[in-house]
Amino acid sequence: MIAQTRALGADETLALRRTVWPDGEISAAEADILFELNRVSSEPSREWVDFFVEAITAYLVEQAEPRGYVSEENAAWLMQAIDHDGKVDTLAELELLVKVIERAENVPENLKSYALKQVRHAVLHGEGPTRQGGSLKSGSIGTAEVRLLRRVLYAAGGAAPAHINRDEAALLFEIKDATLAGSNAPEWQTLFVQAVSLHLLTDQRFRALSRQDAARLHAFMEDTSPGIGSFLGRMAGALVSGAPIELLRESEPEAAAAHDAPLSANEQDWVQAMVDGDGQLDPLERALLKALAQG
Repeated sequence: MIAQTRALGADETLALRRTVWPDGEISAAEADILFELNRVSSEPSREWVDFFVEAITAYLVEQAEPRGYVSEENAAWLMQAIDHDGKVDTLAELELLVKVIERAENVPENLKSYALKQVRHAVLHGEGPTRQGGSLKSGSIGTAEVRLLRRVLYAAGGAAPAHINRDEAALLFEIKDATLAGSNAPEWQTLFVQAVSLHLLTDQRFRALSRQDAARLHAFMEDTSPGIGSFLGRMAGALVSGAPIELLRESEPEAAAAHDAPLSANEQDWVQAMVDGDGQLDPLERALLKALAQG
C-alpha cells in the first residue's frame, strides 16, 4: 500500500515501525524492503528519514558480532543498495552513510571513501542531496557540505579516528581547487586547514581496532578458563595475528596534535606538490602554510 501511494508520512512511518521493528531487530529482507520504499517515496517525511536511518544503522552496526564493527559484506551491501543508479539519491541515504560511519567503532575504509566521494561529487558537479530544499551550485561548498565532510572525516568508524589519511587530504585539496571562485561557507577554510594540518602533523601509525581483531578480543574476554598461564596464552593468541591495538582514543580530533612530530621529508614533498599543483598560492594554502609554521 505504501509503495503504491508513495507516501511516507508520520502515520505510514509509525505503522512500519510497529510492523517491521517491534523487537529492535531488522532482517535482511526487511532491510531491502525499507530501501525500496525509500527509493519510491515522492516526499519522505522527517519521521521516515529518522526511522530509516535508525533501523538500517542498527541492522549494520548492532546486530552482527562483534557489535560496532561493520563487515566487508555489509559495507558492500550498503553501497550496492545506495548505488543502484550510480549515485546517492536521497537525503536519507546520505544521512545513513554518515550515521553508520559515526556510530561504528570501525568500518571498511572503502565505505568512508565512498561517503566522502559522494559529497565531493555534489560540490563539484552541483548534483546530489546535501541540501534540503533549494539546489546545489556547482563549484561552491556550503555549510551543509562542510558539516557532512567534518562528520565523515572525524567519525569514529575510519581506519584511524582523529587522523586524516593521505587520500582524504588529497580529496580536500581537490575540493579546494574546484571551489576557489565559488561562494563558499566561511567554515570551509577552517575545516580545510584543520584537517590537512591534522594529516601532516600527527602520527599516522595509529589505527583503530579492526573487526577481525575485535572478534578475537571478544572471544578472549568471553573465555573464562582459569590460570595466569592460560590468561597470557589466550591474550597472545587473540592478538598475535593482528597489529598492535591502540586503546587510547582522543576525545576531540584536534587533540591528537599532542603527538605532533616535525614534518618528514616525504610530507614536505607532498604538501609542496599539492600547493604547486595549480601554479599559484591561494588564500586557503596561505592559511594552511601559516598553521603548519605555527604548529
